[in-house]
Amino acid sequence: MSKTVKPKKIAILGGGMASLTTAYELTSQPGWDNLYDITIYQTGWRLGGKCATGRNIKPHAPDHEPDYRIEEHGLHIFFGFYENAFRLLKQCYDELGGNGPFSTIEDAFKPHSLIVLEEYINQNWVNLPFNFPTNSLVPWKGGGICSLWDHICTTIEFVIETYAGIHNYEQSYSSQSFSASLAKQIALGKEVMEFLSDSSLLQFPSQLIQLFLQKPIFWGGWLNNINQYIGNIFQNLDLTSEGIFLNLAQNLAQSLPRNPKTHRREHHQLILKLIERFQTHLGNQIESEIGQNSEIFWRLTLIDLALANIRGLLIDEIIDFRSLDSLDEYNYKDWLRKHGARESSVKSAFIRVLYDLVYGFPEGNTNKPQLAAGTAIRVLTTILFKYNGAIMWKMQSGMAEVVITPLYEVLKRRGVKFKFFHVVKQLHLDKDQQSIASITLARQVNLKNPKQEYQPLIKVKDIRCWPNEPLYDQIVDEEAQKLQDQEINLESHWTPWQNVDKITLTKGDDFDIVLLGISIAALPSICSELLHAKKNPAHQKWYDMLQQVKTVTTQGGQIWLKPTLAQLGWKQSSPVLGAYVEPLDVYADMSELLPRENWPSEHYPYSVAYFTGVIADPGIPPHTEYHFPAKAQKKVAQQAIDFLNNHIGHLWPDATNPKNPQGLNWDLLVDFQNRQGVERFKAQYWRVNINPSERYVLSVPGSTKYRLKTDESGFDNLYLAGDWINNGYNSGCVEATVMSAMQATRAILDQCFHIKYTKEIIGEWDSWL
Repeated sequence: MSKTVKPKKIAILGGGMASLTTAYELTSQPGWDNLYDITIYQTGWRLGGKCATGRNIKPHAPDHEPDYRIEEHGLHIFFGFYENAFRLLKQCYDELGGNGPFSTIEDAFKPHSLIVLEEYINQNWVNLPFNFPTNSLVPWKGGGICSLWDHICTTIEFVIETYAGIHNYEQSYSSQSFSASLAKQIALGKEVMEFLSDSSLLQFPSQLIQLFLQKPIFWGGWLNNINQYIGNIFQNLDLTSEGIFLNLAQNLAQSLPRNPKTHRREHHQLILKLIERFQTHLGNQIESEIGQNSEIFWRLTLIDLALANIRGLLIDEIIDFRSLDSLDEYNYKDWLRKHGARESSVKSAFIRVLYDLVYGFPEGNTNKPQLAAGTAIRVLTTILFKYNGAIMWKMQSGMAEVVITPLYEVLKRRGVKFKFFHVVKQLHLDKDQQSIASITLARQVNLKNPKQEYQPLIKVKDIRCWPNEPLYDQIVDEEAQKLQDQEINLESHWTPWQNVDKITLTKGDDFDIVLLGISIAALPSICSELLHAKKNPAHQKWYDMLQQVKTVTTQGGQIWLKPTLAQLGWKQSSPVLGAYVEPLDVYADMSELLPRENWPSEHYPYSVAYFTGVIADPGIPPHTEYHFPAKAQKKVAQQAIDFLNNHIGHLWPDATNPKNPQGLNWDLLVDFQNRQGVERFKAQYWRVNINPSERYVLSVPGSTKYRLKTDESGFDNLYLAGDWINNGYNSGCVEATVMSAMQATRAILDQCFHIKYTKEIIGEWDSWL
């Protein structure tokens, strides 16, 4: 008689995107329920981690319905290159049938193309709008192909077009005489001919000359090949602009194969020389015109940065054979300077917005931005050159409703168990310090029906949503009343609430495999035994990772306004805007979400604005400092008020106070209590993300080498998942998180069950290079 194999038990700690995706991928394997069962342990009443959304469920008056407004951790928008994340959600929507009105992925996400940057020129903020072209692709199917060489070619082409625009602009406003123009053309022609006839372009290294003398027949073919390429780049030269050097570089680059591993070093050196010759002319032009005209300024700045990136990729041999990770020892701004970018370009909106995007300010210090150069190039390249359909895709409701709810309901349907109100306290090792032997948790509340799982969702306009507080009617009455009377936040690291029970999970009985999906800033307190496991050399790697991979506190705010966006004075279509006043440097109009909320006609907002940024980092004080959250919230609220009082006029010139042309007219804010002046701010939603698991994971220079991969925990039954591990993308975003979860699934299936994981992880380890 065959022996029945008992399924292994997998304990997943944390209910964020990494944990849910790993559970989804594991349960997508045929016959999975015969191999393992899965339990997810989550603090508080909702899932999602940094992606969590809350709906306000408290009515403003006894006879009113709640407004059910969406309350986010911050501003969440998917980029068009998020192929792994979109494919995951497409599968969820197809299996589940969607969430209310979002029956398909096409319903849940809509493309967005307008990005506006803010540049400070001549003592004034200037809008720089970029309406990115769309293409016929969709991110849940993908199909766009981009290599780093494609990136080089496309960037050169972009620089040529941008410079031609400047050249045409100058000509249309120039009073230069025909003779002066002709003289410039002759001078340029002479310079080009001298450049092309320079014998140093084809100078051989001494070892190549020796080989040539020994085997001239072999090297004859090589010489013919070189001459053919150089002959090709002579075609269609335009001697009316310094851009001729870029045209030469483009002709040569496009004549080379797409795989740079097949290129000859001399080709790259020639392209580099052409770019450097153009940069010499450009530098003189920037000096004379950078402060004269904003239209010319931003174009010259973009060109300067694009060329510095190309030079760096060629000089540092990333194109030839090195990994982008090798550049992560540099701060991106310093790397740009190293490769010729001007200081004004490095400080421009085009670079500041990248740091804003990844909250690249350790300790919340906006005067000392830090971002690893290789990661920065990876982020820029994938955002700008690998997007499908549109550069951005906006969720049509709260993030948790569009992303987390479908995942949760699919997992529930498949049989995954969820333990809400369970706080992970400590991972304990066996006596040899080689594996996780037990896990201590605390149970926060008693449910009225302990045999039934907590049911976390409510329905708002047919959308299954997550409330912004527990559903107290499922909690034992006495505890529920105390939670409300004392205004206890069960998600807070600093809650004075006394947990109702201590639980110990043991290896063999409650789990065999552990997936750690809790973010890195929370790990020092729950992984202290791993850090001090002297018998296991992995303890030093854990110590180094927790020291070197930094996190920062962020803020996210939402304000609801009576006027429409146009009535506020914004002159363009709905924007996503960056590089504005620090630290509230990013703003997005999210008015398309208003129909998903429940506003009464007498208090209906016609626009809603989302803001985000860092704050000066208050650190992580002991969990007994119960007043810390209130102090941090008060500070961030005052900072928001100061911003709205001093900097909103540029964005919304028709929404200001007559006595203060830069300050918001507070009467425009929706407030059920109809308070006066700045007091109306209290009716808005502003939060500070100070909990350890909420802190944003940074990609600071020098930290990449300290990140552990999913199966590098050093403990034989412990796997890691999240944007904080070395997942190959190594930036704080949903796509990196999903990639890490797919990697964790692959490792668990292979190492624990000898099953091959067949899904492709798109873009893994820079495969697009």
